[in-house]
Amino acid sequence: MTYPLKPANERRQYYRLIYPPEFAPELRILGYSFKVLDLSEKGVRFRKEFSTRIDTGMMVQGIVLFHDTTQFEFKGYVLRVVNREAVVIFIKNLPYQKIMAEQVFLQRNA
Repeated sequence: MTYPLKPANERRQYYRLIYPPEFAPELRILGYSFKVLDLSEKGVRFRKEFSTRIDTGMMVQGIVLFHDTTQFEFKGYVLRVVNREAVVIFIKNLPYQKIMAEQVFLQRNA
C-alpha cells in the first residue's frame, strides 16, 4: 500500500513549536531583542525590524530566554530573511528535552 506524500509543512525533520505572542521566548542577537515565532531543535524563526541588519549567510551567536528563566546559548547562521522574518540554524541543537518541556508549558497555558 502506498501513501500520498505529506504536504511540505508536515515533512519537517524536526518538531517545531509555534508560539502565541504572549508566550514567546525572547531571542537576543547582536545586541537586539526579538520575539520568537517558532522554534525547533535545529533553529529559530523570529520577527525583526526592517532597520535591523541581519543578512542571509551571516554567522551569529545569541541566547534564547525561556519563560522559566532557562537560557539556550547558540551559534548559528542566518538561513533566510524575508521581509521582517528571519531564520537562524543552530550549529548545536537545542536539547529535545527543552522542546518537550516547552510543549507541555504551551499546552497548559496557551
